Parts: sequence; structure tokens; C-alpha cells
Amino acid sequence: VALEWAAEMTDKSPTAIRMLKYAFNMTDDGLVGQQVFAGEATRLAYMTEEAQEGRDAFLEKRDPDFSQYPWHY
Repeated sequence: VALEWAAEMTDKSPTAIRMLKYAFNMTDDGLVGQQVFAGEATRLAYMTEEAQEGRDAFLEKRDPDFSQYPWHY
């Protein structure tokens, strides 16, 4: 089950996963800090080519291809 979950996660947007990880780790700022960070991170994510691929795939009713976007910079 864990390997299936990991395989599913690697098909998702690397930037979105990275931003979520950062938001979840912001415990020092409390819940409000996390909410603000997540909102800003989401806003920024909509400006990337990666986000455009996700949106276009959804509108075209196809699976997104995030393989061209790196997991690490």
C-alpha cells in the first residue's frame, strides 16, 4: 500500500507537493501562519508552467504529464 501511495504521489505536481510540505512544517507559526503561507503558495503556483499543465490536463480530461518538471532544483 505504501509503495502504491508513493507511486501516486510522484505523479503529482512537484511544486505543489513541495509547497504543501513546507506549509505542514511551519508549526512554529501556528495554524494562522500555515494558512497564510498555504494561500500565498497556492497563488504563486498558479503562475507556473506546471500549474498550467495541470489546469490544461483537467480541462482536456486527460492525465497531467509532470515528468518535464524536476522534483529538485
